[in-house]
Amino acid sequence: MTNPFRLLLIGDSDSQLLACEALCQFPAHLNVEVTINAIPRDGTPDSILKRAHSLGTLWRFDMGQLLTNPDLRHFDAIGVYLTGSKISDFRQAMSLFPGSHRPLLFCGFNGVVLEKFIEGMSWRIGYDLICLNGPRDQDALQQMLGDSPFADQQTVLTGLQRNGEATTSAFALEEHHRQRQMVFAEQVVMPRGQRSREKMVRILADIARRSPNWEVLIKPRIAPDESTFHQSERHISQTLIKTIGQPPTNLKLDYRPLPELLSQSRLMATVSSTAFFDALDFGCRPVVMSDFGLKPSNGSHIFAGSGVWHSLEAVKDLDALDRALPHPKQDWLAWMGYGRDWKPEQLIAALQTLKTKVREPLKVKSGYLSNAKFSFTQLRRDAERAIRAENWKEARSLLKLGSLMRPTHRNIARRLKAVEQPNQLLRRLLLVMTFRDVG
Repeated sequence: MTNPFRLLLIGDSDSQLLACEALCQFPAHLNVEVTINAIPRDGTPDSILKRAHSLGTLWRFDMGQLLTNPDLRHFDAIGVYLTGSKISDFRQAMSLFPGSHRPLLFCGFNGVVLEKFIEGMSWRIGYDLICLNGPRDQDALQQMLGDSPFADQQTVLTGLQRNGEATTSAFALEEHHRQRQMVFAEQVVMPRGQRSREKMVRILADIARRSPNWEVLIKPRIAPDESTFHQSERHISQTLIKTIGQPPTNLKLDYRPLPELLSQSRLMATVSSTAFFDALDFGCRPVVMSDFGLKPSNGSHIFAGSGVWHSLEAVKDLDALDRALPHPKQDWLAWMGYGRDWKPEQLIAALQTLKTKVREPLKVKSGYLSNAKFSFTQLRRDAERAIRAENWKEARSLLKLGSLMRPTHRNIARRLKAVEQPNQLLRRLLLVMTFRDVG
Protein backbone atom coordinates (compact mmCIF):
# COMPACT_ATOMS: atom_id res chain seq x y z
CA MET A 1 0.00 0.00 0.00
CA THR A 2 1.36 3.43 -0.94
CA ASN A 3 1.94 6.07 1.70
CA PRO A 4 -0.93 8.52 2.13
CA PHE A 5 -0.69 11.95 0.56
CA ARG A 6 -0.62 14.19 3.64
CA LEU A 7 -2.54 17.43 3.08
CA LEU A 8 -2.86 20.39 5.46
CA LEU A 9 -5.58 22.99 4.78
CA ILE A 10 -5.59 26.30 6.68
CA GLY A 11 -8.52 28.70 7.12
CA ASP A 12 -9.54 31.37 9.63
CA SER A 13 -13.15 32.22 8.73
CA ASP A 14 -16.31 30.26 8.04
CA SER A 15 -16.19 30.86 4.28
CA GLN A 16 -12.53 29.81 4.09
CA LEU A 17 -13.16 26.65 6.09
CA LEU A 18 -16.07 25.84 3.78
CA ALA A 19 -13.74 26.34 0.82
CA CYS A 20 -11.35 23.83 2.42
CA GLU A 21 -14.25 21.43 2.92
CA ALA A 22 -15.28 21.77 -0.72
CA LEU A 23 -11.79 20.70 -1.82
CA CYS A 24 -11.94 17.47 0.20
CA GLN A 25 -13.86 15.48 -2.42
CA PHE A 26 -11.02 13.09 -3.13
CA PRO A 27 -11.72 9.52 -4.33
CA ALA A 28 -10.60 6.86 -1.87
CA HIS A 29 -7.97 5.51 -4.27
CA LEU A 30 -5.98 8.76 -3.99
CA ASN A 31 -5.35 7.95 -0.30
CA VAL A 32 -5.38 11.60 0.87
CA GLU A 33 -4.93 12.16 4.59
CA VAL A 34 -6.45 15.55 5.52
CA THR A 35 -5.61 17.86 8.42
CA ILE A 36 -7.45 21.17 8.76
CA ASN A 37 -6.13 24.01 10.90
CA ALA A 38 -8.98 26.34 11.88
CA ILE A 39 -7.18 29.38 13.25
CA PRO A 40 -9.04 30.38 16.45
CA ARG A 41 -11.26 33.44 16.15
CA ASP A 42 -14.39 34.63 17.89
CA GLY A 43 -17.67 33.64 16.33
CA THR A 44 -16.62 30.70 14.16
CA PRO A 45 -19.78 28.54 14.20
CA ASP A 46 -19.43 25.22 16.02
CA SER A 47 -21.22 23.53 13.12
CA ILE A 48 -18.41 24.57 10.76
CA LEU A 49 -15.76 23.22 13.15
CA LYS A 50 -17.63 19.92 13.48
CA ARG A 51 -17.78 19.59 9.71
CA ALA A 52 -14.05 20.32 9.46
CA HIS A 53 -13.31 17.71 12.13
CA SER A 54 -15.30 15.08 10.23
CA LEU A 55 -12.90 15.43 7.28
CA GLY A 56 -9.84 14.28 9.23
CA THR A 57 -7.63 15.78 11.93
CA LEU A 58 -8.60 19.22 13.26
CA TRP A 59 -5.94 21.63 14.58
CA ARG A 60 -6.65 24.97 16.32
CA PHE A 61 -3.25 26.72 16.22
CA ASP A 62 -2.79 30.49 15.98
CA MET A 63 -0.78 31.64 12.98
CA GLY A 64 2.48 32.07 14.86
CA GLN A 65 2.16 28.67 16.55
CA LEU A 66 1.37 27.06 13.22
CA LEU A 67 4.27 28.63 11.35
CA THR A 68 6.76 27.46 13.98
CA ASN A 69 5.23 23.96 14.31
CA PRO A 70 7.92 21.38 13.41
CA ASP A 71 5.24 19.00 12.07
CA LEU A 72 4.69 21.27 9.05
CA ARG A 73 7.62 19.72 7.20
CA HIS A 74 5.94 16.28 7.33
CA PHE A 75 3.09 17.30 5.01
CA ASP A 76 3.27 16.71 1.27
CA ALA A 77 1.33 19.91 0.54
CA ILE A 78 -0.24 22.81 2.43
CA GLY A 79 -3.26 24.73 1.17
CA VAL A 80 -3.55 28.29 2.47
CA TYR A 81 -7.05 29.82 2.50
CA LEU A 82 -6.58 33.07 4.41
CA THR A 83 -7.08 36.78 3.83
CA GLY A 84 -4.85 39.11 1.81
CA SER A 85 -1.50 39.66 3.43
CA LYS A 86 -1.70 36.49 5.56
CA ILE A 87 -1.47 34.41 2.38
CA SER A 88 1.76 36.20 1.48
CA ASP A 89 3.00 36.00 5.08
CA PHE A 90 2.68 32.24 5.06
CA ARG A 91 4.50 31.87 1.75
CA GLN A 92 7.31 34.10 2.94
CA ALA A 93 7.61 32.19 6.23
CA MET A 94 7.81 28.88 4.38
CA SER A 95 10.60 30.29 2.20
CA LEU A 96 12.83 29.84 5.26
CA PHE A 97 12.56 26.06 4.80
CA PRO A 98 15.27 24.46 2.64
CA GLY A 99 13.78 23.99 -0.83
CA SER A 100 14.15 20.19 -0.88
CA HIS A 101 12.55 19.73 2.55
CA ARG A 102 9.53 21.99 2.49
CA PRO A 103 5.98 20.95 1.57
CA LEU A 104 4.42 22.17 -1.64
CA LEU A 105 2.29 25.28 -1.15
CA PHE A 106 -0.97 26.04 -2.90
CA CYS A 107 -3.81 28.51 -2.43
CA GLY A 108 -7.07 29.50 -4.06
CA PHE A 109 -10.23 31.55 -3.67
CA ASN A 110 -13.31 31.00 -1.50
CA GLY A 111 -15.77 30.35 -4.31
CA VAL A 112 -16.57 32.81 -7.11
CA VAL A 113 -14.21 35.78 -7.33
CA LEU A 114 -16.71 38.65 -7.37
CA GLU A 115 -14.36 41.62 -7.08
CA LYS A 116 -10.71 42.64 -6.68
CA PHE A 117 -9.33 39.70 -8.68
CA ILE A 118 -6.06 41.49 -9.42
CA GLU A 119 -5.57 42.51 -5.79
CA GLY A 120 -6.37 38.99 -4.59
CA MET A 121 -3.99 37.43 -7.10
CA SER A 122 -1.18 39.79 -6.11
CA TRP A 123 -1.10 38.15 -2.67
CA ARG A 124 -1.07 34.65 -4.16
CA ILE A 125 1.64 34.90 -6.79
CA GLY A 126 4.75 32.92 -5.89
CA TYR A 127 2.93 29.83 -4.60
CA ASP A 128 3.81 26.48 -6.16
CA LEU A 129 0.23 26.17 -7.37
CA ILE A 130 -2.85 28.41 -7.44
CA CYS A 131 -6.32 26.83 -7.64
CA LEU A 132 -8.71 28.58 -10.02
CA ASN A 133 -12.39 27.90 -10.58
CA GLY A 134 -12.49 27.69 -14.36
CA PRO A 135 -11.61 29.24 -17.73
CA ARG A 136 -12.92 32.67 -16.71
CA ASP A 137 -10.32 32.99 -13.94
CA GLN A 138 -7.62 31.38 -16.05
CA ASP A 139 -8.16 33.83 -18.92
CA ALA A 140 -8.07 36.79 -16.49
CA LEU A 141 -4.84 35.53 -14.95
CA GLN A 142 -3.16 34.99 -18.31
CA GLN A 143 -4.01 38.54 -19.37
CA MET A 144 -2.70 39.79 -16.05
CA LEU A 145 0.61 37.90 -16.10
CA GLY A 146 1.43 37.88 -19.80
CA ASP A 147 4.94 39.26 -20.51
CA SER A 148 5.52 39.75 -16.78
CA PRO A 149 8.12 38.12 -14.49
CA PHE A 150 5.29 35.85 -13.25
CA ALA A 151 4.20 34.38 -16.60
CA ASP A 152 5.21 30.84 -15.54
CA GLN A 153 2.97 30.79 -12.44
CA GLN A 154 1.49 27.26 -12.12
CA THR A 155 -2.31 26.92 -11.82
CA VAL A 156 -4.91 24.15 -11.72
CA LEU A 157 -8.67 24.29 -12.34
CA THR A 158 -10.67 22.73 -9.49
CA GLY A 159 -14.17 23.85 -10.49
CA LEU A 160 -17.24 25.17 -8.69
CA GLN A 161 -19.08 21.90 -8.13
CA ARG A 162 -18.51 22.03 -4.39
CA ASN A 163 -20.90 19.33 -3.15
CA GLY A 164 -19.92 16.31 -5.23
CA GLU A 165 -21.75 14.60 -8.05
CA ALA A 166 -23.57 12.17 -5.74
CA THR A 167 -25.22 14.88 -3.66
CA THR A 168 -28.26 15.43 -5.85
CA SER A 169 -29.29 11.78 -6.08
CA ALA A 170 -28.58 11.16 -2.40
CA PHE A 171 -30.39 14.10 -0.80
CA ALA A 172 -32.36 16.21 -3.25
CA LEU A 173 -36.01 15.74 -4.11
CA GLU A 174 -37.28 15.40 -7.65
CA GLU A 175 -38.79 18.57 -9.13
CA HIS A 176 -42.41 17.42 -8.79
CA HIS A 177 -41.88 16.57 -5.11
CA ARG A 178 -40.36 19.91 -4.20
CA GLN A 179 -42.24 22.46 -2.14
CA ARG A 180 -43.34 25.80 -3.57
CA GLN A 181 -40.48 27.42 -1.75
CA MET A 182 -37.87 29.99 -2.69
CA VAL A 183 -34.73 30.35 -0.58
CA PHE A 184 -32.87 33.65 -0.52
CA ALA A 185 -29.21 33.04 0.35
CA GLU A 186 -28.10 36.14 2.24
CA GLN A 187 -24.63 37.60 1.92
CA VAL A 188 -23.29 39.87 4.62
CA VAL A 189 -21.79 42.47 2.29
CA MET A 190 -23.62 41.93 -1.02
CA PRO A 191 -25.35 44.36 -1.19
CA ARG A 192 -23.22 46.29 1.24
CA GLY A 193 -25.13 49.47 2.11
CA GLN A 194 -27.93 49.43 4.66
CA ARG A 195 -30.40 51.16 2.32
CA SER A 196 -29.80 48.53 -0.34
CA ARG A 197 -30.28 45.77 2.22
CA GLU A 198 -33.59 47.33 3.29
CA LYS A 199 -34.64 47.46 -0.37
CA MET A 200 -33.70 43.79 -0.71
CA VAL A 201 -35.94 42.85 2.23
CA ARG A 202 -38.85 44.89 0.84
CA ILE A 203 -38.56 43.16 -2.55
CA LEU A 204 -38.64 39.74 -0.88
CA ALA A 205 -41.64 40.72 1.26
CA ASP A 206 -43.54 42.09 -1.75
CA ILE A 207 -43.00 38.95 -3.85
CA ALA A 208 -44.09 36.84 -0.87
CA ARG A 209 -47.34 38.86 -0.69
CA ARG A 210 -47.88 38.39 -4.45
CA SER A 211 -47.31 34.63 -4.08
CA PRO A 212 -49.49 33.46 -1.17
CA ASN A 213 -49.16 29.78 -2.16
CA TRP A 214 -45.36 29.95 -1.85
CA GLU A 215 -42.96 30.27 1.10
CA VAL A 216 -40.05 32.71 0.83
CA LEU A 217 -37.26 31.70 3.20
CA ILE A 218 -34.36 34.01 4.03
CA LYS A 219 -31.31 31.95 4.98
CA PRO A 220 -29.14 34.30 7.10
CA ARG A 221 -25.39 33.95 6.66
CA ILE A 222 -24.95 33.74 10.43
CA ALA A 223 -27.09 33.61 13.58
CA PRO A 224 -27.57 36.88 15.54
CA ASP A 225 -25.08 35.76 18.22
CA GLU A 226 -22.38 34.72 15.73
CA SER A 227 -19.75 36.76 13.93
CA THR A 228 -17.71 36.25 10.79
CA PHE A 229 -14.91 37.95 8.88
CA HIS A 230 -17.38 40.16 7.01
CA GLN A 231 -19.55 42.18 9.37
CA SER A 232 -22.75 44.01 8.48
CA GLU A 233 -24.10 47.02 10.33
CA ARG A 234 -27.29 45.19 11.29
CA HIS A 235 -28.26 41.50 11.33
CA ILE A 236 -30.78 40.58 8.64
CA SER A 237 -33.40 39.78 11.33
CA GLN A 238 -33.16 43.36 12.61
CA THR A 239 -33.30 44.74 9.08
CA LEU A 240 -36.46 42.72 8.47
CA ILE A 241 -38.20 44.12 11.58
CA LYS A 242 -37.07 47.71 10.95
CA THR A 243 -38.05 47.67 7.28
CA ILE A 244 -41.24 45.60 7.22
CA GLY A 245 -42.47 45.58 10.79
CA GLN A 246 -44.81 42.59 10.60
CA PRO A 247 -43.68 40.52 7.58
CA PRO A 248 -46.16 38.44 5.58
CA THR A 249 -46.77 35.00 7.12
CA ASN A 250 -45.09 33.25 4.18
CA LEU A 251 -41.82 35.19 4.57
CA LYS A 252 -39.60 33.60 7.22
CA LEU A 253 -36.04 33.44 8.45
CA ASP A 254 -34.71 29.88 8.34
CA TYR A 255 -31.44 28.91 10.03
CA ARG A 256 -31.32 25.32 8.81
CA PRO A 257 -28.20 24.39 6.80
CA LEU A 258 -28.37 25.71 3.26
CA PRO A 259 -27.92 22.24 1.69
CA GLU A 260 -31.05 21.05 3.50
CA LEU A 261 -33.08 24.01 2.22
CA LEU A 262 -31.75 23.69 -1.34
CA SER A 263 -32.57 19.98 -1.38
CA GLN A 264 -36.30 20.62 -0.92
CA SER A 265 -36.89 24.05 -2.54
CA ARG A 266 -37.79 24.83 -6.12
CA LEU A 267 -35.97 28.16 -6.41
CA MET A 268 -32.93 29.86 -4.87
CA ALA A 269 -32.45 33.62 -5.19
CA THR A 270 -29.25 35.57 -4.64
CA VAL A 271 -27.67 38.89 -5.52
CA SER A 272 -24.26 37.34 -6.25
CA SER A 273 -23.15 34.29 -4.33
CA THR A 274 -21.31 31.01 -4.78
CA ALA A 275 -24.53 29.50 -3.41
CA PHE A 276 -25.76 29.85 -7.02
CA PHE A 277 -23.65 26.79 -7.87
CA ASP A 278 -24.55 25.00 -4.63
CA ALA A 279 -28.19 25.27 -5.72
CA LEU A 280 -27.37 23.48 -8.98
CA ASP A 281 -25.59 20.74 -7.02
CA PHE A 282 -28.81 20.10 -5.08
CA GLY A 283 -31.18 20.30 -8.04
CA CYS A 284 -32.60 23.71 -7.09
CA ARG A 285 -33.00 26.29 -9.86
CA PRO A 286 -31.14 29.56 -9.16
CA VAL A 287 -32.25 33.08 -10.02
CA VAL A 288 -30.00 36.14 -9.73
CA MET A 289 -31.63 39.39 -8.62
CA SER A 290 -31.01 42.15 -11.17
CA ASP A 291 -32.80 44.68 -8.95
CA PHE A 292 -29.54 46.30 -7.86
CA GLY A 293 -28.13 46.81 -11.35
CA LEU A 294 -25.08 45.57 -13.18
CA LYS A 295 -22.42 46.60 -10.65
CA PRO A 296 -18.98 45.15 -9.93
CA SER A 297 -19.38 46.55 -6.41
CA ASN A 298 -22.03 43.92 -5.63
CA GLY A 299 -20.66 41.18 -7.90
CA SER A 300 -23.77 40.99 -10.08
CA HIS A 301 -21.78 41.58 -13.30
CA ILE A 302 -20.40 38.05 -13.01
CA PHE A 303 -23.88 36.51 -13.30
CA ALA A 304 -25.29 38.75 -16.03
CA GLY A 305 -24.49 36.19 -18.74
CA SER A 306 -26.06 33.28 -16.88
CA GLY A 307 -29.47 33.54 -18.55
CA VAL A 308 -31.26 33.59 -15.17
CA TRP A 309 -30.81 37.28 -14.33
CA HIS A 310 -34.25 38.64 -13.33
CA SER A 311 -35.80 41.53 -11.45
CA LEU A 312 -37.84 40.05 -8.61
CA GLU A 313 -39.56 43.41 -8.21
CA ALA A 314 -40.93 43.13 -11.77
CA VAL A 315 -41.98 39.45 -11.62
CA LYS A 316 -45.76 38.94 -11.45
CA ASP A 317 -45.45 36.18 -8.84
CA LEU A 318 -43.35 33.11 -8.11
CA ASP A 319 -45.62 30.82 -10.13
CA ALA A 320 -44.84 32.93 -13.20
CA LEU A 321 -41.13 32.89 -12.41
CA ASP A 322 -41.20 29.14 -11.81
CA ARG A 323 -42.76 28.57 -15.25
CA ALA A 324 -40.45 30.96 -17.11
CA LEU A 325 -37.11 30.39 -15.40
CA PRO A 326 -34.72 28.42 -17.64
CA HIS A 327 -31.64 26.44 -16.67
CA PRO A 328 -28.46 28.58 -16.64
CA LYS A 329 -26.69 28.71 -19.99
CA GLN A 330 -24.31 25.79 -20.42
CA ASP A 331 -21.56 27.82 -22.11
CA TRP A 332 -21.62 30.34 -19.24
CA LEU A 333 -21.48 27.54 -16.64
CA ALA A 334 -18.50 25.99 -18.41
CA TRP A 335 -16.76 29.39 -18.62
CA MET A 336 -17.23 29.86 -14.88
CA GLY A 337 -15.93 26.36 -14.09
CA TYR A 338 -19.11 24.46 -13.24
CA GLY A 339 -19.27 20.99 -14.75
CA ARG A 340 -17.64 17.61 -14.83
CA ASP A 341 -14.36 18.68 -16.41
CA TRP A 342 -12.92 20.29 -13.26
CA LYS A 343 -12.75 18.49 -9.94
CA PRO A 344 -10.71 18.76 -6.73
CA GLU A 345 -8.92 15.50 -7.54
CA GLN A 346 -7.10 17.41 -10.29
CA LEU A 347 -5.41 19.34 -7.49
CA ILE A 348 -3.85 16.13 -6.12
CA ALA A 349 -2.76 15.08 -9.62
CA ALA A 350 -1.07 18.47 -10.16
CA LEU A 351 0.62 18.32 -6.74
CA GLN A 352 1.83 14.78 -7.39
CA THR A 353 3.41 15.97 -10.63
CA LEU A 354 5.08 18.93 -8.93
CA LYS A 355 6.33 16.64 -6.17
CA THR A 356 8.49 14.75 -8.68
CA LYS A 357 10.21 17.94 -9.84
CA VAL A 358 13.15 19.72 -8.26
CA ARG A 359 11.84 21.91 -5.46
CA GLU A 360 12.95 25.50 -5.91
CA PRO A 361 13.18 27.87 -2.91
CA LEU A 362 10.01 29.93 -2.62
CA LYS A 363 10.56 33.47 -3.76
CA VAL A 364 8.75 36.23 -5.58
CA LYS A 365 10.54 37.81 -8.52
CA SER A 366 10.80 41.55 -8.74
CA GLY A 367 7.81 42.93 -10.57
CA TYR A 368 4.79 45.17 -10.32
CA LEU A 369 2.23 42.58 -9.18
CA SER A 370 3.52 41.27 -5.85
CA ASN A 371 2.25 42.47 -2.49
CA ALA A 372 4.89 40.47 -0.60
CA LYS A 373 6.76 43.56 0.56
CA PHE A 374 3.99 44.19 3.12
CA SER A 375 4.37 40.80 4.81
CA PHE A 376 6.97 41.70 7.44
CA THR A 377 5.02 44.77 8.54
CA GLN A 378 1.85 42.70 8.84
CA LEU A 379 3.69 40.11 10.92
CA ARG A 380 4.83 42.84 13.32
CA ARG A 381 1.28 44.16 13.57
CA ASP A 382 0.00 40.67 14.38
CA ALA A 383 2.69 40.31 17.07
CA GLU A 384 1.68 43.63 18.64
CA ARG A 385 -1.96 42.55 18.57
CA ALA A 386 -1.01 39.36 20.43
CA ILE A 387 0.95 41.42 22.99
CA ARG A 388 -2.07 43.67 23.64
CA ALA A 389 -4.19 40.55 24.15
CA GLU A 390 -1.48 39.13 26.47
CA ASN A 391 -1.28 36.05 24.26
CA TRP A 392 2.40 35.56 25.01
CA LYS A 393 2.73 32.20 23.26
CA GLU A 394 1.44 33.62 19.98
CA ALA A 395 3.54 36.80 20.37
CA ARG A 396 6.70 34.71 20.93
CA SER A 397 5.96 32.57 17.86
CA LEU A 398 5.43 35.59 15.62
CA LEU A 399 8.48 37.46 16.91
CA LYS A 400 10.67 34.36 16.52
CA LEU A 401 9.45 34.11 12.95
CA GLY A 402 10.21 37.81 12.45
CA SER A 403 13.73 37.33 13.78
CA LEU A 404 14.29 34.55 11.23
CA MET A 405 13.01 36.77 8.43
CA ARG A 406 15.07 39.80 9.55
CA PRO A 407 17.95 38.56 11.78
CA THR A 408 19.46 42.06 12.08
CA HIS A 409 16.22 43.83 12.99
CA ARG A 410 16.95 45.24 16.45
CA ASN A 411 13.42 46.05 17.56
CA ILE A 412 12.17 42.54 16.73
CA ALA A 413 14.99 41.07 18.86
CA ARG A 414 14.21 43.44 21.74
CA ARG A 415 10.46 42.76 21.61
CA LEU A 416 11.17 39.02 21.60
CA LYS A 417 13.34 39.31 24.72
CA ALA A 418 10.60 41.36 26.38
CA VAL A 419 7.81 38.81 25.82
CA GLU A 420 10.12 35.97 26.88
CA GLN A 421 10.72 37.67 30.26
CA PRO A 422 8.93 35.51 32.89
CA ASN A 423 8.73 38.29 35.49
CA GLN A 424 5.49 40.18 34.88
CA LEU A 425 6.74 43.60 36.07
CA LEU A 426 10.00 43.37 34.13
CA ARG A 427 8.12 42.20 31.04
CA ARG A 428 5.76 45.17 31.24
CA LEU A 429 8.69 47.58 31.67
CA LEU A 430 10.61 46.08 28.74
CA LEU A 431 7.52 46.21 26.53
CA VAL A 432 7.08 49.93 27.29
CA MET A 433 10.79 50.61 26.63
CA THR A 434 10.87 48.72 23.32
CA PHE A 435 7.52 49.84 21.93
CA ARG A 436 7.50 51.11 18.33
CA ASP A 437 4.36 52.12 16.46
CA VAL A 438 4.04 49.79 13.46
CA GLY A 439 0.69 51.17 12.31
